[in-house]
Amino acid sequence: MTSLLDIRDLKVTYHTSRGALTAVAGVSLKVEEARTMSLIGESGSGKSSIARAICGLNPVESGAILIGDRDLAREGLNQSVAAGAAGVQIVFQDPVSALDPRWPVWRSIIEPRLARFPADQAEHRRVAVRLMERVGLSPAYAERRPHQLSGGQRQRVTIARALAAEPKLVILDEAVSALDVSVRNEILALLDELKRERQLTYLFISHDMGAVAQMSSDVAVLYLGRLMEVGTAEQVIRRPAHPYTRALIAAVPTIDGARQQAARVIGDIDDPAHPPAGCRFHRRCPHAVERCRTEVPEERVFDGRLVACIRVEEIAALQH
Repeated sequence: MTSLLDIRDLKVTYHTSRGALTAVAGVSLKVEEARTMSLIGESGSGKSSIARAICGLNPVESGAILIGDRDLAREGLNQSVAAGAAGVQIVFQDPVSALDPRWPVWRSIIEPRLARFPADQAEHRRVAVRLMERVGLSPAYAERRPHQLSGGQRQRVTIARALAAEPKLVILDEAVSALDVSVRNEILALLDELKRERQLTYLFISHDMGAVAQMSSDVAVLYLGRLMEVGTAEQVIRRPAHPYTRALIAAVPTIDGARQQAARVIGDIDDPAHPPAGCRFHRRCPHAVERCRTEVPEERVFDGRLVACIRVEEIAALQH
């Protein structure tokens, strides 16, 4: 397999009234062509910070974001333009704020295409209408404004807009989390069809483990800006190795609630502005020992995936 996106030692820091907050603390990750890499973790883990950094919407303190031989992190003020030129598009959670309320639907769809594919207005509108039809929207909606559409229809518009630029990589940042269940399933099915049809690569960010299981080829688990585990979806979801991954999977709702009770014992997420020394998960980990409080675990291969835990073999043995 060939890597489309290669993130190397990425660091993203925000300067707030509380001081510097490092949201991404040296993440390295490869996303292979025509696959879906999902980023999972609690709020504050750094998922959206990585997504926005790739698109040039967050400042990058250090590290590299490579697409082919182009390092988007070195583009400075032009990074968002460079990301678009390199074939990166993003679909956000809230289509209302993502769409200009003054523009008709067709104009919103065509916006990312204008700089890359010059044409007259009539041609752009024809392209927009074709894309509307492809994502399941009637051409009759072309002149409507966003407030005249339902939530599911607006999200289809944002997907069509992402496709208008003929991207290689589409970042889906909680793109279905605001939708009701029936519409969510329709959008997930559409995204899967488009991926196969156009050989797209997805970076999929979601709290919804059902959607992650449905969409993912690979899964990366983040906690307080660092990777805990990276592997195929089969490995990470069905056979989680890191204690944090186990807790996330255990938190998925069940009929009897037993797994949620098991998940609650790990407590609340630590303060991202003041992460613990050593393993960032050690304060919540039922398997932590003194070394975990002082030693930063390196990612290493275990059972065919990468795991950042110094006790992963011992913990696995305890499960059998």
